[in-house]
Amino acid sequence: MEPDERALVEDLASVRFLSGVAHKYWRVVDRVGSIATFEITAPTGRQVGVRMDFAGYPGAAPTGQLWSIVDRTPLPVDVWPTGGRASQVFNPDWSQQFGGAFYFPFDRRALDGHPAWANDHTGHVWGVDKTVVDVLHLLREVLRTATGPSMKSTEDEAAS
Repeated sequence: MEPDERALVEDLASVRFLSGVAHKYWRVVDRVGSIATFEITAPTGRQVGVRMDFAGYPGAAPTGQLWSIVDRTPLPVDVWPTGGRASQVFNPDWSQQFGGAFYFPFDRRALDGHPAWANDHTGHVWGVDKTVVDVLHLLREVLRTATGPSMKSTEDEAAS
């Protein structure tokens, strides 16, 4: 097992991560090497799939994208969460150029192009003190602010 995968597996077994699972904040859907798919449930009850690449973890920030758990493909832009911070973080005008990456300082693709974020967003910039739990908590909070479109759960998605 590569060091980044080993670190990810350890963090997925941590009390902090498993506490989020127990509270139904998120769950692991799939993991192959350093790539993991999660389902996140926002405080509003909305659920969304997220696929993340943890290559170089924890020294390098992960990168991710919204994901259809049912189809195992990137989530179509027309059903991306919008409103509040979700419109900023899940920004299709920026994101599609970078493989669907999240436009926030925990995503390596966004962070690479914004060196000032290290000073502007000190609490939300990736560092070796951050883990998968920090990313999932932040994404969950971003989803809390979303007002549209009406997000389907993965069970609803499977039924349609």
